[in-house]
Amino acid sequence: MEFGVIVHGGAWDIPDDAVENHLCGVRAACKLAYDLLEDGTSAIDAAEACVRLMEQDPTFDAGKGSFVNQLGEVEMDAIIATDEYRIGSVCGIQNVFHPISVARKIMDTTKHVMLVGEGANIFAREQQIPECNPEDLLVGRELQRYHAIKEMKHFEPKEAFGSYQKTNGMGTVGCVCLDKSHNIAIAVSTGGTPFKRPGRVGDTPLWGSGGYVESIGGVAATGYGEDLMRVMISRQSIDFIRKGYSPQEAADLAITLLGEKVNGLGGIIILNEKGIGFSFNTPRMAYAFRSSDDDSISSGINLNNDN
Repeated sequence: MEFGVIVHGGAWDIPDDAVENHLCGVRAACKLAYDLLEDGTSAIDAAEACVRLMEQDPTFDAGKGSFVNQLGEVEMDAIIATDEYRIGSVCGIQNVFHPISVARKIMDTTKHVMLVGEGANIFAREQQIPECNPEDLLVGRELQRYHAIKEMKHFEPKEAFGSYQKTNGMGTVGCVCLDKSHNIAIAVSTGGTPFKRPGRVGDTPLWGSGGYVESIGGVAATGYGEDLMRVMISRQSIDFIRKGYSPQEAADLAITLLGEKVNGLGGIIILNEKGIGFSFNTPRMAYAFRSSDDDSISSGINLNNDN
């Protein structure tokens, strides 16, 4: 392919009444990125724009709509990177609408790779990135979920990626873009897991876990972060590409490894010049993709079930 994009909106047990919102969200993000790439925009700019759109969509667990932690606060993580090993990431940032853009600023304006917590917020203020009130990131769905979980005697965050209760809206967001200059970039953003401990960091902002990119391909992951970290799923996927597997084969092998090694739950998307791959072992994952070889966007929420 000359250029293309693949997007995910989170891997979990998406309920039937939330399917259309998830599909609309990933399709809109995919269209935005594809149109930018078609106009000659760089992969990194298209990836950031794509994730920013999903961060402002309350359907997803990123930006507005993020989960709240045990204190009822929103802490967000994000990563953005190019195939030249330029990386920016943030962990536990609060009170900003677009963590992905803070990560981009770290990549572009500092010699650092990652900033965390209050340090990330101080940096965002220095960069004149607009702050918001905590309540601006909250949606009623997450407050209801927070109070419901507080009443549970036992709750494990991993259950949220299987089938613990049918409540709308939940899903890390991510994308991989290939531009006309054959550059690849990835971007991933999340509000983490429901009712997480304050300060908890999952796979999303960690190079090799939540995302990874080289000239041979880019990967963005989603799911139960602790397990994705244990197998470094994004780096593992690129290792499969390096061994000669196609993007789809690499995606399937990585998810099989996740299940076999740590009984993990999650999904990944992969893109390179040879094609696109996606795989997940959760009940559903929202995804959309289009390449310069395609006439339209393909999307779906179940395996082998394009819409």
